[in-house]
Amino acid sequence: MKNISEPLTFTVPISSSARALAEQFCYQHSNAKKAKQVYLNTLAVSAVKFYLHCMGIETNSSASLSWNPVMQTVVDTADLQIIGRGKIECLAVLPDEKVIHISPEVCSDRIGYIAVQLGESLREATLLGFVTTVSESSSVAINELRSLEEFIFQLSEAPEKIKPRTNLSNWLMDVVDVGWQTVESLLNPQPTELAFRFRSAEQTLEQNLETSTFSVQKGILLDLGQQSESKPIALIVGLMPVTEEEINICVKVCALSSQKYLPEELEVMVLDDSGTPVMLATARSTKSIQLNFSSELGERFSIKVALGNVNFIEAFTA
Repeated sequence: MKNISEPLTFTVPISSSARALAEQFCYQHSNAKKAKQVYLNTLAVSAVKFYLHCMGIETNSSASLSWNPVMQTVVDTADLQIIGRGKIECLAVLPDEKVIHISPEVCSDRIGYIAVQLGESLREATLLGFVTTVSESSSVAINELRSLEEFIFQLSEAPEKIKPRTNLSNWLMDVVDVGWQTVESLLNPQPTELAFRFRSAEQTLEQNLETSTFSVQKGILLDLGQQSESKPIALIVGLMPVTEEEINICVKVCALSSQKYLPEELEVMVLDDSGTPVMLATARSTKSIQLNFSSELGERFSIKVALGNVNFIEAFTA
């Protein structure tokens, strides 16, 4: 008799087109170990994509790092973007493996990790289960996996937990979202030290705006918990309208006056609407990190601040 508590698994075919794409990707890497890694990762992503399609869940593989030949070279990732939810990592598992080893590079910024056991013929794969987080050892035992039913349930619950986007256009009309404060009230008693200047990423604007302060600046406190020894840092967003359709945006993360530097290895990212990083900076004995870019009104993006396995994401509409 079958144990009714046994986790649900799901076996899917690996199509010839999926294998052809995996071959196409792996041929772009001269290193044999990397080529094999990319091949298996691509098959794992294809299997999970097929499963989610069967479940009526939309994905966008083109927005995933695992589909980018350049990123394949520098990162061991098998990520898959689930539209409106975030990224999952598809972990390729070979037959008889009992423990799954996960690249430290993908141990954060994931809504879950799905184990995909590839058949010996590489013509089918079995989704074994998932976990939402991974331990510091970057590994998970197969018998610790949770049921795929829980994963689907988690996805169905996710929209209710998504924080509403902050509409930056409202700031220009003096309508500010709850939680955001003026720089002066946030960083008192030395607000003037943190009035940042704009350096335009657009060459045509550099000379005119380099010494101009932003017309609107608001900030919030972030607490990354034990990763930053419970010392909060400040996230400040500055705006400067350029035209009726375009706005310059400055994102600054800074240590408060009680801290000499930002926590080492703290990362600040600008993500596009699909969740793909388009700008990235890492703290290296620095007091602050600043990213400058332009956006069309109505364009959507997010700011991510990450330290170890802890991260903060704030979504915006320009």
